[in-house]
Amino acid sequence: MANELKRKKETRLTPLGRFIISLFFIVLTAIIGALIGYSIIGQGNPIDVFKVDTWIQLYDVVVNSLF
Repeated sequence: MANELKRKKETRLTPLGRFIISLFFIVLTAIIGALIGYSIIGQGNPIDVFKVDTWIQLYDVVVNSLF
């Protein structure tokens, strides 16, 4: 009985909660990776990562190099 009183109630996330948190960290990691890759490795402006034109140009380069 003494053990039951000393035990704290554990809060656990539901599978949906774990999925949402995992998805959030995956998106955050992808954004940080794109910023680092474009600005430090590619020596571009970090804000340009969020422009649509940058992604269109990247898509064109990748598609044209494959076919």
